[in-house]
Amino acid sequence: MKTFTLDVKGIRYSCVESGTGPLLLLSHGTFSGKRLLLPQLEHLSRFFRCVAFDWRGHGETGYDPAGWTANDLVEDVAVLIGLLGQKRAMIAGVSQGGAVGMRVALAHPDKVMALVNMCGGPGGPPPAVGAVLDEFAKVLAEEQDDAVRRDAAITFATRHFHAPGFTERESQRFATEIDVMLSHPRESVRLLPGVPKSYVDISSRLGGIACPTLILWATHDGRPALGGTLAAAIPGAELVTIPNAGHHVNVDAPEETSAALEAFLRNIKS
Repeated sequence: MKTFTLDVKGIRYSCVESGTGPLLLLSHGTFSGKRLLLPQLEHLSRFFRCVAFDWRGHGETGYDPAGWTANDLVEDVAVLIGLLGQKRAMIAGVSQGGAVGMRVALAHPDKVMALVNMCGGPGGPPPAVGAVLDEFAKVLAEEQDDAVRRDAAITFATRHFHAPGFTERESQRFATEIDVMLSHPRESVRLLPGVPKSYVDISSRLGGIACPTLILWATHDGRPALGGTLAAAIPGAELVTIPNAGHHVNVDAPEETSAALEAFLRNIKS
């Protein structure tokens, strides 16, 4: 496994890579990070060249102080594929990663060999949810008491990311996730909700996704029926639902998530 950075349109992207074969990009959700995708990277690097990265403003990746949108990330991914020396890639993303992945498949169909969307929606959050994201980002950015910041992250992640009982059942894995959430630079973290709030709803365009697609959903995602709706709208899409998992399905159920990704992606013709 190696770590490196790439200059993507003037933004320094922090990446980790392992394996050889067809390129598979692994991307995380808002407030998360590439570290939480390492179980999938380690499992799938037996078959693919896996690259996980931090989105703008997360972890060690740079950012634009003026902010950025989902469309900026779509173009970043297109450039990233070329910088990694490839014309096409398989894309697997969680939450924001899945939402952006669908948009890459629409904007750059020639660059996407296959798509896996893990709990990423087609549109932006309702205003009330957007306000919650903004308030949480403000606490992470401005609160000086580390204990208060940690408590806020624990409350937010427990409420929005996980199945009931996960935080007690997998306390060490949850603690790692909280550490990742608290590691983002204070200067950028308040800007992170800007991406989900910038989504233009693509529900009416899902029929234009032409690549092989897996919708990987969780029984305790806050929108439990949405996975089936997405799979029905995307031609030929497969739907796999992971039981007893929440919105961050790869954190709740890393082994089951990795197995589902393997079963789908190993059938893709490069």
